[in-house]
Amino acid sequence: LSDAIFFSIPSQAANEKKMASERGVNFERTYSEQFFVGNESETETRNVAVEWLTQHRFRLVGIYALLVAVVFGSLKGAGLSYSLASTLTNLANAILTFLGLHWAKGSPDYTAQGEYDALTVWEQVDGGRPWTTTKQLFIILPTIFLIISLNLVHFDHVYMAFNLPVFLLLVLLPKVPFMHQVRIFGINSTVGIDDQVDISSSPKYLKKKTK
Repeated sequence: LSDAIFFSIPSQAANEKKMASERGVNFERTYSEQFFVGNESETETRNVAVEWLTQHRFRLVGIYALLVAVVFGSLKGAGLSYSLASTLTNLANAILTFLGLHWAKGSPDYTAQGEYDALTVWEQVDGGRPWTTTKQLFIILPTIFLIISLNLVHFDHVYMAFNLPVFLLLVLLPKVPFMHQVRIFGINSTVGIDDQVDISSSPKYLKKKTK
């Protein structure tokens, strides 16, 4: 009886969809329904861990800018100069966004079944496609912060020598397309996925080769 109920689920879903289409109602197949009807490959798999970055991109950018302004205001209010406050704000922004976007990997969504374990958050955004609107916003905004900071320090060589490398190494470089899934010196690589395993010296490989 339980098997009969289980196998009747796809037909019920199909009937409901057919009835809806006859009434002129169009709706996308839900993520869970893909598993029932066996059409998981027909549509792009959702990644609920990062889709909020795209769905609420402008709201997120506004909150992001507000937080940076709050950090800068707090440092300036603590008695620091404009130059030092802006430099420390850029440093905090670079470190936190690097850790959140380019160091954190995987997805807390258990339905992903480890599909994203080898990908950073940035590499998962918009399915890994480069130069999307969301990714452009997260490149443009820190660039604006950097320009404001350089103006506040009056393009002083000492502050520029600190701000520019931090921006290039922690903010800009990890976001460019040619760095997609690149792990320099194996840093932040996923064991068993990113590492290269040499099987040429294994007993099974040598036995197979000699046959």
